Amino acid sequence: MFPALFLSTVLCPILWLSSCLPAAVAGESSVSPGEDDDWKTIRSTVDRHRYALAEKQIGQYVRTHPGRKDAYLLGGRIARKIHDPDPGLAILERGLKRFPKDPVLLRLQAELFLEKGDMIRSKSILAGLSREKDLPASERTKVREDLKALNELAMSMPPLVTFDQNINFEESVPPPFQSPQTYILENSSTHLRVTNIDIAYAGGSSIGTGVAVESPLYKDTVHFQAGDNLYAGTASGQSAAVESYLYAGADGQGPDGIRFLVDGGDVFAGGQINAGFYGHVDIPAGPLRIDAQGWYQLPWSGYGQAIIAGGLQTGGLLSATWSLTPKLSLSGEYEYTDDTLQGNRTPFGANHNSMVTLDWGFLKSPDLHLVAGYDTQTFTPFVPNPTAQVPVLLSSNFGFAGLSTLDQIGRYVVLNGQIGGVVGTFDTPGPLAGFQGDGGMSLQITPRIEFTANLSYESLAEAYIGSVTTLMFGINLWF
Repeated sequence: MFPALFLSTVLCPILWLSSCLPAAVAGESSVSPGEDDDWKTIRSTVDRHRYALAEKQIGQYVRTHPGRKDAYLLGGRIARKIHDPDPGLAILERGLKRFPKDPVLLRLQAELFLEKGDMIRSKSILAGLSREKDLPASERTKVREDLKALNELAMSMPPLVTFDQNINFEESVPPPFQSPQTYILENSSTHLRVTNIDIAYAGGSSIGTGVAVESPLYKDTVHFQAGDNLYAGTASGQSAAVESYLYAGADGQGPDGIRFLVDGGDVFAGGQINAGFYGHVDIPAGPLRIDAQGWYQLPWSGYGQAIIAGGLQTGGLLSATWSLTPKLSLSGEYEYTDDTLQGNRTPFGANHNSMVTLDWGFLKSPDLHLVAGYDTQTFTPFVPNPTAQVPVLLSSNFGFAGLSTLDQIGRYVVLNGQIGGVVGTFDTPGPLAGFQGDGGMSLQITPRIEFTANLSYESLAEAYIGSVTTLMFGINLWF
């Protein structure tokens, strides 16, 4: 949800065209072909600032009045005003079939693609308009403004980060989101990212530090990145050990707002060096969002015992989120992992984890969400007493519910938090109740220095035996 919230927040002040819709409507009315009753109804709805209703009325109106160009223009402007690009794009697509080279319709279409996050398609339209010799001077100025905004906002959505995904797949609480101002720097500046995650649980701990450099690579939409994730593991009665993932790859944005990340490199574990790979793709498809990750022979870094024993993990995670309404979404995910210790398959067999979650954003200011769902995890051990090697819960089935928040305070501070509980079985014959809470913040100290931190506690963690405390913090630098 955050990329959509971020784009809505940042685009509004940059795209100055949408700052005064009634004035824009008045400007178009001078070329209106007439005031029929339906059109008067639409104008009355706009005057009452009921823009969502006006957008629906225009969608119906253009079916019976396909030759009225200012109806398409008004529909596009309303969609941009209320940050609802998909219906606006549908209206403009009809208008461009009737008026295929109209520069104003094309510019509105480019602005709505920009609002949607489809930088590639927006840039293609605006670049074509900028090359038109007969483009009116007023339109040429607006196209230049849009191209300037596009260059500032390309690659502006939060990047997909290797370290956050590979350190601990069982951890449900991500680091705080960065403030929107930091993303603008992603396009034109080299970015140094330092991240640290400390996990403490009964009988051991895992510490991970990642250092990565990211820089623009291709057409403002693809970035090169290289880095190293270093993991240290400790366990009661055992000496410490380290693993690492030295990698290089690319992240970026494809058509229709698709984001991707691929990287590969050398994995050091158990005194040996192996090849490792990671891939991640995030696909928005209207009300549905699909996110898929896959990894091969990467450090099994959630457990100190696993790091000591040279643990590696191969697996995949598929999740989908369906926005039922602007405030209500339903998510489901499935994860499969297969782990090795010192080159041999673990005695736990494969891990299957499924989860379904309902998210209701019932309050805007402050931002509050009610999150509830159900989670089930099952290992299939093939030797007696496998948890003597690594303290993994062999099975868990539980429901969870809680309140969560993600709020921007002022210009440079973003706060996030969550509090709730779980009830279920955790390798136990009867149900147990547990508590989970976390809090974090993102603070932009200067325009090019940002600090993030997050602390989480679970009294009954899904993947561990006993309670777990997780501390995440990091520094982002642009230069």
